[in-house]
Amino acid sequence: MDERLDHAPCGFLSMADDGRITEVNQTLCGLLGYTRGELEGRLVSLLMKRESIAFYQLYFVPMIRMQDKVEAMYLALLSKSGEEVPVLLNACRRIGSGGPEIDCGSPEIDCICFPMKERYEYEKALLTVKQETDERNRLKKKQIAELECLQKELEAKQQELLVVNDKLRKLADTDGLTGLRNRRSFHEHLTEAVRHSEESRQPVSLLLIDIDNFKLINDTYGHLVGDSVLQEMGRLLTEEAGTDNVAARYGGEEFALVLPASGKSAAVALAERIRSLVEKADWASTAITVSIGAATSMPGSTELALQEDADRALYASKNAGRNRVTHANHSIRVQ
Repeated sequence: MDERLDHAPCGFLSMADDGRITEVNQTLCGLLGYTRGELEGRLVSLLMKRESIAFYQLYFVPMIRMQDKVEAMYLALLSKSGEEVPVLLNACRRIGSGGPEIDCGSPEIDCICFPMKERYEYEKALLTVKQETDERNRLKKKQIAELECLQKELEAKQQELLVVNDKLRKLADTDGLTGLRNRRSFHEHLTEAVRHSEESRQPVSLLLIDIDNFKLINDTYGHLVGDSVLQEMGRLLTEEAGTDNVAARYGGEEFALVLPASGKSAAVALAERIRSLVEKADWASTAITVSIGAATSMPGSTELALQEDADRALYASKNAGRNRVTHANHSIRVQ
């Protein structure tokens, strides 16, 4: 073998068609840890693990026989110590010049082996990075899915909280016995109605309704009957108030209706309708009547002034014999 080829910076070997090694350079011997004498005349399969032998037989042998060459085939050789040595293999098939164990004119295969250890390690590192990236992506997807699940749970909890808050708000604004607005909520709506009245230059009216002789009902029939009367009064006022007006329990046996955008005539008509319905209703235990005071805003009216006017009109109805409607602005009394 030529001296330069023997110590070339790549491995070199020649083998017969049956795979017996005929020549090997010192570079490849050194790479694999063998002496030349240990390799020449041996089958090339000596230098391969079982998986590499299968690859060699399935791909290398058919390709070299069909095309007389193999280019850039990756193959893992096996060193004498059992360590895998990855190489990039180029090979060509030619008619041999003969040798001690080869008949002259028999085909020979020349192979050049480029050590690929660094590339192999690099590819392993790339594979490791890829696997780690895939794992991170998998974890990321899992975390995103968990976050989406938590987001849905949070949204559900927020919706539940909104429902609870709405219930609490209604409880805070509602009289527990009658289901009407309580006094605090009544004041809020009256304040808003008066403010809107000033801005729109439309009147707002207020009805104060008092159950006549309610203490006598409690004293005669008991508080359970009295509560039942208050509840039925709440139901009746809710029906008559409709969606535009606000009915509230003003305190004890007193009730109030805020009538936005309602003038004197509309306020008196609704008050008289309520008075008549109460008088004609079947109260089971006893007859029930109400006295009503009505007031309608004037330009510059305040919430307090409207309440005071309605209150004076209510007392006028009571002093005049109860079961009647009195409007404060023009001392209108309806019997």
